[in-house]
Formats: sequence, C-alpha cells, structure tokens
Amino acid sequence: MEKVDLPVHNHPLLPLTRFSLGRCKGCWSHGYIYGGYRCNELGCTTLFHKECAESLPDINHSSHPDHPLKLLDLGCAWRPSPPLTLENTNTHEHQLVLSNGVGSELSQSTRNCKVCSSEVLEFKQYYECHQCELVFHVKCTKISLEEYHTSHPEHPLKFLTGDEAPGYADKKCLLCRVEFNQELHHCDVCNFSICRGCAGNPPPLSVMSSKTHEHQLHLFPRLVDFTCNACGTRGEGSPYLCFQCKFMIHRDCIDLPRIININRHDHCISYTRRLGHGDWTCGVCRQKVDGFHGAYSCSVAPKCSSSYVVHSKCATRKDVWDQIELEGSAEEEEVSPFEVVDDTTIKHFSHDHCLRLIDDGRILQENKLCEACVFQIQSESFYSCEQCDYILHERCANISIKKRHVCHNQPFTLHTSSGTKTSRCALCERKFTGFMYKSASHKILDVRCGSISEPFEHDSHPHPLYYSEKTYKHCSAHGGGMKIGMLSCDECDYSLDFRCALLPKMVVNHRYDDHPLFLSYGDSYVCGEYW
Repeated sequence: MEKVDLPVHNHPLLPLTRFSLGRCKGCWSHGYIYGGYRCNELGCTTLFHKECAESLPDINHSSHPDHPLKLLDLGCAWRPSPPLTLENTNTHEHQLVLSNGVGSELSQSTRNCKVCSSEVLEFKQYYECHQCELVFHVKCTKISLEEYHTSHPEHPLKFLTGDEAPGYADKKCLLCRVEFNQELHHCDVCNFSICRGCAGNPPPLSVMSSKTHEHQLHLFPRLVDFTCNACGTRGEGSPYLCFQCKFMIHRDCIDLPRIININRHDHCISYTRRLGHGDWTCGVCRQKVDGFHGAYSCSVAPKCSSSYVVHSKCATRKDVWDQIELEGSAEEEEVSPFEVVDDTTIKHFSHDHCLRLIDDGRILQENKLCEACVFQIQSESFYSCEQCDYILHERCANISIKKRHVCHNQPFTLHTSSGTKTSRCALCERKFTGFMYKSASHKILDVRCGSISEPFEHDSHPHPLYYSEKTYKHCSAHGGGMKIGMLSCDECDYSLDFRCALLPKMVVNHRYDDHPLFLSYGDSYVCGEYW
C-alpha cells in the first residue's frame, strides 16, 4: 500500500480504507473515521479525517478576510469562534451569552449543561442564560431536537437525554453498539436509537472494498444476529452486507490488514478469507478456528504455513498487534548475534574478541558469571574469551537480537551490559545488570524473561503454561500475592510468576552449602510447595 507525504504530519501516512475508532489529530473530534489517513510508524497511532489531512497550507477565513491564514491548528481553522450571544436556539427560549467565567462563579447545582447533564467547567467557554441560571456547552446549543438521519430516513429522530429515554429503548447505539452516555437520538415509532457520535458522524451507507469482497457492501441498520464472514464471530447489530451473496461483516472487519506481525509468532502472518477444511486452533486464545471464515495464518516458513493460525479478532487486538501494516514491505531478515570463525569459535556482537566454545561440563567459580544473564556457569556449555574473562552461556550467545514477546505488542531489541548500572525487568520485577531487551516504548526485560515463549513447559506441572495478564492470580509456587503477568495453565488453576518460573533447577558452589542444591516441587501442585 502506497504511503502519502502530507504537511500535517511528520511521518508518511497510509490511506485509511477501514473503520478506525479514535480522535482525528486535525480537528480533535472523536469517533469512527473511514476513508481518512493513519500513521503506519511504530508507536504512532495518529488518525486524520480525509478533509483534515488534505487541508491546504494557506486558506482564506471569514474571521480574517484581509490576509490568507497559514495552517497552524486545524481545529481552530475548521471551527470559527462562537458568537457572543445566541437568540432562539433549539435548546432554550431565552438569549444565551457566551461566558469565559471560572468555576467559582457557578454554584454546584448550575455547573451541569442543561442539554447533556455533564459539567461545563472542563471547557474554556460555555453559554449562560442569566434569566434561568442555566448553562450549556457550546456544542450542545447546536443540537437539533428533532432531525432526519441517513441511516433512518423514514422518521425524524428526537434528541433525548438518558432520563428521557423510554424504558423499552435499547441501551446501546444500534450502529456502533456502544452504551449510551446520557444522550441519544431516538425514533419512538421504530424503537431506533443511535448515539450522538453516530448522529453527527454517520457511517457511509455503502462501501466498496475489493480486498474484503468483490461486490459493494451496504449498511443494514437493524438489530440482527449474524456471524461475520471476515472474523467468524457473532455480531448483534447493523452489519454491512452484500445483497447478491448474503455476505455479512462487522464494520470493524472491513478491509482488515493483509500482512502483519504479532507478538505470539516469529514470522509474518497474512489474512485469508477462508482456511478450508482442517482442525484449526488459534495461536493466541487457543480456541477452535472455523476454517470457513476469515483468519490469519503463517505464510513465510513452510513448516508453519499449515499449522499456525489466528482468529482475525485475536490477531488485531491492540495488545497482540503493533498496528503496523506490512503489505508491500519485505520480510525483515533475521540478524545473527555472531559470526562463525570456525567450528568452535565465534565473533559475538557484544565483545571485541573471539569467543571459544567450552563444553567439557566444568563448573566455574561462583564469581564467574555469564555477561548476558549474570548467572553462574554450572556444567553447561559456554563461550569464553581467549584474551580476557568475558564469558557467555552457549544459549545466551544464541539469543536473538530482535525479539517479539507475548507481554508487549512492540518488538524488543537486545542491548549489551552497561557496566554496573541496574535496570528493572518489567516481568519478574527484579533489578539486574547484564544484557536487556528494550522496546521502542522503553519497556525492559532481562534476557531470561525475554527469552520465554509460548507454550512454556515447566517440570512442576504436566500441562503447558501460557502468558496471562488480564486476571490477577496467586503464584502456585510460593503462594504469594495476586499478580498480573503470569504463566498460567488453561486446564487447571495453576500459575507461576516469572520469578518462580525461571528459578534454576540446580545451584552449585553456593556460599552457604558445599553441596549442589536442587529445586524441588513437592508431592502435589499446591501453593508454597517449592523449596
């Protein structure tokens, strides 16, 4: 997909061919945006309406007819200053006067807007009626108490506040399915209700998206149960449909990104309209995937292409996907952390000298620590510098420079040790020195936590463990307090925090004991059984 350079933003922008919920960086209005532009840079979630992004750098404005105005702030450019007084508005019969007053001038009982019932003091300007001692948001004075809407042309919709809504009315907007916040537009003939956002920014009645479907899609503004063809999940109102094919789709699923990276898989995954016959399991939620609806699958490595599959909704979750579309971009090549010199010698990116492999099972002194994980060498294979004391576990020498991790939607980059300076790992919460993984948003992991992937196998439990951060759980090993960010079993109530999950199986040359110490798990899977 071709990017566009526009003066309103410092990154190239992608044409927005699907519905995105957010705030336009130009006019600062919030709602669904379709047909605008979005930033495709990592960590930048900027959205623009089409007309805001394509605004001219110079315009003539009614508030200053003498000279052209240069584009500095789109919100001010699109919205002229409100008049000082208003007469005969739809919302009140008396004259309204624009006020820049401070909060102390309003009593607690008169701080709420007469129309929407929310406070006016969060805004710099509002209107007052001096006769009635009532206040109004500037935007609320422009509301029509009764008007026709493109999604319901048969009858006018009445503007109602939450208290005025009839008891039989649905509590959610028929178009976007968001719960009403104090105000709605309602037709009592058809029991048709929409929110203020959809009333002011209605979705298009028809959409043509060749990537989604070969025919034109039409908005069906009715409360209907359906299964979305693009994601396979249930919908409960106002889908877009094809009259020829009976194809039905959530508006959020129109023109899903074709190729993306997610934090559960090392390769790109691509969207397909149907997988076909097969016993498919989602790589994120681990639930069944219906092969006759849209989903994502790995299309890079042959060994993955027939097995790794993700639900469309799971793949595009904000905690899973970094929001970067990769269609038309080359697959990022994996960079090796070292150059091979010979069968037993490497040149690692973290060190100036060559490192030689030692795999004779020796146990080094307690003060000889791996530079990456800062753990002791305990009979494992390791690399040692021939000119100085620099050593690395063989497994630590092989960790990836670029890494995706289940705990974050952005990729991590490996950084070497900065001497004695300590950092705190976001997962195990320990302070550490040594190598670290760091994301663009400065989330930090030590290399042990950063190397964990799903499924995680642990000797203390017969089932695989998966990362979970939505629910607070007790660690089954030490019985400690409830935490988020745990490794949990899908089949039973067993969880490990990252500290316990990564405890070494054996410790030798311990300062308090001359004998090797082995990690034990107890006879049953109950809290506090590690020793």
